[in-house]
Amino acid sequence: MTKLPYLRTMFATCMLFQVIYVLCVVLWLAFPGLKGHALLLAVFPNFELLTVGSFIYGFIASMVYGWIAAIIFVFFFNLWPPLVAAVVGRRAVRASQL
Repeated sequence: MTKLPYLRTMFATCMLFQVIYVLCVVLWLAFPGLKGHALLLAVFPNFELLTVGSFIYGFIASMVYGWIAAIIFVFFFNLWPPLVAAVVGRRAVRASQL
């Protein structure tokens, strides 16, 4: 099994989180009455709508959250096959990949 690279996964997850963040802010501007927008306030402390500084803060924070999520995911993704091979045996891991 090939290992998942950290850097590419980190940047892909970072961009995904930033796109979702921008879409949430745009939806908040378009439909301010929706209840789901309170999640932005919970995820990003001291976040305020309609300030440039707050938008940039949320954009950078979503980038950091994406990097952290990718680091954790890639670590466990790359750790799992050797761990299973050590416990179950190499033949069982190869047979499951076929």
